Parts: sequence; C-alpha cells; structure tokens
Amino acid sequence: MTRANTRHISGMLQLASQVDILDGIHWYQRAYDLAVKFIHAYEGLTMGQAVGVISALSPNNKWERNCIDAEAMIKTWHIGGDYNAIKVCTFNNNKRKAIDILSLDMESVDAEAIPNILSGQKVVAFYRSIMGDKNAVCVDGHAYAIFIGERIATSRTPSITPKLFETIQRAYQLVSKRSVELCGVELSPTQVQAVTWVTYRRLIKG
Repeated sequence: MTRANTRHISGMLQLASQVDILDGIHWYQRAYDLAVKFIHAYEGLTMGQAVGVISALSPNNKWERNCIDAEAMIKTWHIGGDYNAIKVCTFNNNKRKAIDILSLDMESVDAEAIPNILSGQKVVAFYRSIMGDKNAVCVDGHAYAIFIGERIATSRTPSITPKLFETIQRAYQLVSKRSVELCGVELSPTQVQAVTWVTYRRLIKG
C-alpha cells in the first residue's frame, strides 16, 4: 500500500455530499433492519441466518433484487418448500450457500459457522459489516477502483488475493481515523467504505 492509495480513498471521501454521507452511514443499518424484519416475519430464523442469506445471495446481484431473493429463499425454508422453484439473480453456488445456512441447527454451531459457509472474503466482509463489525471493509469492484484511483468496470476488477484484500481494508481503516478532518463526520472503516461507495456510484453515473 502506498500513500497514494489512502489519498485516493481520502479524495473520494472529500467528494461526498451530505446526502452521500447520510446514505453511507445508514447503509448497513438498513440492511440489518431488513434482516430484523425477516426474523420477525419467519419464526425460527436467527439474525445470523437472515444476514447470512442476504450476504450469500449478494454477488453479481443488485441490492433491490438481493432483498427479494433473500426473502424468497427464507420463505421457502419456512414453509418447507422446494428451493428448485426459486430463481435467484446470483450464482448457483451462492444459492447453495444460502440453503446450507438455512439448514444449520443454530443451537449447535459456533459463531464462525456462517462465515465458513460464505467463505469468500468479500462476502464474509459484507456479512460482518451488516452484523455490526465496524472494522470490516467489503472490498468489491467499486472499493477496489476507489483504492487504485481509477474508474474501471466491475467486470474488469482483478482477482483480489487475501494479501491485497487485507491491504485495501487497512487503507480504509487508516482513512477512517481522519474522517472528521476529511468530511466533518467521524466514520468507522465500514462507514468510510459505504460513503465512498455511494459517492463513487453517484459520480460515475453523472
């Protein structure tokens, strides 16, 4: 990691509007609230399972559809339905992970059972971010683009090794320590990722 990388993240944070900041601050809380809605609607579902299913179905899936797919899978689990009848907008392997998470006996597994099923570093970080880990950083294609300071299509995002993932995560964590100076608001690393993600998406669409 170079100083340029943290400067790229810092620069994106400085471009955040007040709307971007508020949206980013509350992004993962809204995802958490969705999981709470699911556990209230479907008896026997745990918070970990709800967030795990949301996370498992997130790759290559737009957030709005991610929410729909997650509830469809959970509802099918709740009524003992046929998962084969459910079409989700992600990879079949990720659908399998969601099924495995719903099949867990949560009274007899440890706290790492769901992350172990999710396995992918980005998806695990997404899960931990929704669950409230303030230091977790979900490094997706946009987070990578912000880190390198270039606008690139997510389809061109290279494979991110564990070492690079940790380096990028550390850069976001370092920027969070200067967030008050940069945008006037104290942000956790998770929130820095979310705010810069929202800002970047706004800018590339503009």
